[in-house]
Parts: sequence; structure tokens; C-alpha cells
Amino acid sequence: MKHATPPLVSVLMPVYNAGEYLEPAIQSILNQTFRDFEFVIVNDGSTDNSEALIRSFTDSRIRLENNPQNMGIIATLNRGFDLCLGKYIVRMDADDISLPTRLEKQIGWLEAHPDYGLIGSWFEDFGDEIESRIVRYSSDDTTIRIRHLYQTHISHPTAALRTAVIREHQLQFDPEFVHGEDYNCWVSFSEHCKLSNYPEVLVRKRDHPRNITNLYAQTMHDTCTRVKQRQFAAMGAPLTAAEADLYTRFADPEWSFTGAEMEQLLQLLNRVHEANHRSSFIAPVALDQYLAEKWFHLCYHNANIRKESARWWKRAAFYQAYHPKPLAALRMSLRGAGIPA
Repeated sequence: MKHATPPLVSVLMPVYNAGEYLEPAIQSILNQTFRDFEFVIVNDGSTDNSEALIRSFTDSRIRLENNPQNMGIIATLNRGFDLCLGKYIVRMDADDISLPTRLEKQIGWLEAHPDYGLIGSWFEDFGDEIESRIVRYSSDDTTIRIRHLYQTHISHPTAALRTAVIREHQLQFDPEFVHGEDYNCWVSFSEHCKLSNYPEVLVRKRDHPRNITNLYAQTMHDTCTRVKQRQFAAMGAPLTAAEADLYTRFADPEWSFTGAEMEQLLQLLNRVHEANHRSSFIAPVALDQYLAEKWFHLCYHNANIRKESARWWKRAAFYQAYHPKPLAALRMSLRGAGIPA
């Protein structure tokens, strides 16, 4: 469809052999309460009935683009970025379902907050082989940045992006970060604008055996480790891959660290604290509060250091940024005195 005036929104959906789930995915976009959009569907050389299914829809907002051959998800997404005409680009996956008010709510929010360039939303994980669950990500920009140090905190198929940020800073999905390209891209966005999540379920994410997460778990782990390392290096506290994994265990949380691991982690966290105070990569007060609360609970719950938990807690350079509940602090002190608590 040719627009005399560009639509406000471009919905971008790559498709590769998605015929099994494609019809409800397309229909969920066409049923949106918000109407001013083009629906850019990029068919990446599908060999099933995907193209025929797309062509069976007669809605004039659909723009079907066929890749000359199978290019893969990253090249297809980047081509899609170039094709989109809208002020905003909304991501959609060919096996998911957008709830009817998704565009209305996310685009309305971005229109009202010009300093934000990327917004996701809460979502529902569902599928034939899993129990449905609601995933609620934080809407606070600083919290998202803190959580991005150990995992992505904006789910890719819930993302709505400000096109001007993409164009001005030449942002794309980097093929060097395959199966973590979205995580890496969101970190790049955070260098130029604020991030948020709409605090409501707006997308139903379908889980099935062909999901990228299920097929490429090890590659995804390795790629995400490099995204974490990229952020800590920018902060001024470069980490090895093993240290990045240790930090993720700390943040996840996991409370079974050995004494040797506690020592290594303590040195790592003190280094992160000091580097962030120098660089302000993340608001120092906020990161200190986060680290201090996590560190307290690790010291409190870790049975391997039970009698020395208070000493471990107070060795952290940032420990005073968190004030535990008086009873928990008392119990920790009593343990050190050999009194059961």
C-alpha cells in the first residue's frame, strides 16, 4: 500500500515458515483499536504456505515484502527497519498474539513521553506444553538499566520503537550478536534515550519447540554474556565471561555460593560499585541500593557462611545503601555470636 501521508505506525513482522500460527498473529494486528498503521510483513523465503496465507488477507494496510532468498532473522529485521515508513516501529512475531489495545496504549505512551525511544510491555507466556504465566517487567528506566546488566528486560515481540532514534543513530540488529540481537539492540537504545515497559499484558507470547530460546540455548547464553560484558566495560569495570556469569548468579538470585565464590563475588561487586561511581553509567545511588539489598539477602540466606554472615555483609563497600528489617539484622548478628537465630 502506498501512503500519500506516512502512517504514524509501522508494524514489522518477519515470517519464515510460520503457517501453523500465522493467521491469528496477523488478525490480532488487523483487530487493533488503533488504526493509523501499515503492516509490513517480510517473508524470508518461506517454503510452507506462509505467503499464501498472507495474501489471503485483503486489508490494504498490509505490505508484503518478499526477500530474494532466505536471509535470516537479523538481516530480515534490518531490511524491515529500512522499509518502515512510520514514526514508530512496532515489532510483531508471526507466532504471537497482540491484544486489541496494544498499539493504542504503547503509541499513546510514546507520544506523551518524547524522551523515551523504546517501550515494551508485560506479556503472557502460553503454549500447548507449558502452564500459562504472566511476566511483569519494570516500567522504570533506571531499573531496566540495572536489570540489563544480567538479562534483557524488554521482551522483543512486545517492543515499540521510535524510528527517529533508529535513523539518527543508525541502530540495527548486529549479526555479531546472533540469538541475542534484541538484547544488544536495547542496550544500544539505552545509550540515546530512556526505556520503559507498559504495565499491562499487551502481548501473548507463544511457546513451542521451534522457539529460538528452545533451539539455541547455548548460543543465546554466550551472546548474552557478551552483551553483559559490553555494558560493564562501558561502566569502567570490564568482566571476564566467568565473572559475568558469577554476577548473573548473584542477580538471579542464587544463594548457594561457596566461601571462595563469595570472596570472588565481593571483589567483583566492590569493583562495579567503584567504577559506576566514577562513570555514572547507571545512577550510582540506585545501583548501590540494588547491590546492597541483593548482597544482604545473599549473606543472610547462604548457609555456607551462616555464622559469619554479618562480617561478610559489612565487607561490601556499598552495604550501608540498604537498611534491612531490624529483625533480620538482629538474627544475622546473633548468628555471629553463636546464638541460634
